Amino acid sequence: MSPSVAAPTGASGVARMPTAVLFAAVASFWAMNTVAMRVAGRTVPPLTVAAGRAVIGGLVLLAIARHQGADWPRTRDEWRGIAAIAFFMTGLSTALLFLAARNIPAGLVAILTNTMPLFVAMLAPALLGESATRRALVGLAVGLGGTVLVAWRAIEGEVRALGIVIGLGASLASALGSIMYKRHPMPRLDRTMLVAAQLLASSALLIVMAVPDDRSHLRFPWTFTLSFAYLSLFGLALSFVFFSELVGRGSGLQASAVAYLSTVLGVAFGAVLLHERLSWTTLVGGAVTIVGVAVVQTAPRPARAEQPVA
Repeated sequence: MSPSVAAPTGASGVARMPTAVLFAAVASFWAMNTVAMRVAGRTVPPLTVAAGRAVIGGLVLLAIARHQGADWPRTRDEWRGIAAIAFFMTGLSTALLFLAARNIPAGLVAILTNTMPLFVAMLAPALLGESATRRALVGLAVGLGGTVLVAWRAIEGEVRALGIVIGLGASLASALGSIMYKRHPMPRLDRTMLVAAQLLASSALLIVMAVPDDRSHLRFPWTFTLSFAYLSLFGLALSFVFFSELVGRGSGLQASAVAYLSTVLGVAFGAVLLHERLSWTTLVGGAVTIVGVAVVQTAPRPARAEQPVA
């Protein structure tokens, strides 16, 4: 990625972090989400977990931001940007992801959600004025092929057409959310305040989506408590503070490639923590994915046309 752009006021800690560290951290946090969601979902309905973690994560970040003296969002443009990011990135995308998981196997969910960088590549020229270079597109194709190999072993059971449509919808919503970060940079706002407002705004949609969940048999064992704390603080709150900084530094396409690496790491964490089996196909797919991500990250940043009016 290219060197960092000017950081928002009060974001010096995150702004000083090397880009490679940010990228690896976001991929690791999102990868561990897979393990934590499986554990938390055993005793609490998944959409209820999604809504709860958005509320807790948002409140924690809000408290941190205010303690650091970060200013509130004030202008109409800032609130419009926050609403757009919240709706697509952590609202609609999350809800559709959980709904897809109810209708299609986990491996297919992973494959479909990893089309997110491809959607970014298709939408960025019109919405951001960014056109992917040939090298970046090759890297995307290689990375997607690797994640297909990684996730293929998990495709078992019935595959419903509706689930495929919902899974692609989750990927498209995530891509639009990533693009919204670029269309609404909000340089005045601290990263922590921006993501706090984003999570609290998206929680409204997730709470509505979670209303039909059956909560008559809720249980809160220590495994749920630990998983929920991780999902709220690291898998959502901190990861999106880092992701927003990551998007600000490079093209939307380069930042979105983190989804590929998170899939590989998610499988690795599942093998270590949940004792899930690794096959040679999975290992080869992981290596191919890493090569694809490296190609995307080292591709020259595309020339940018005049920024579209938000």
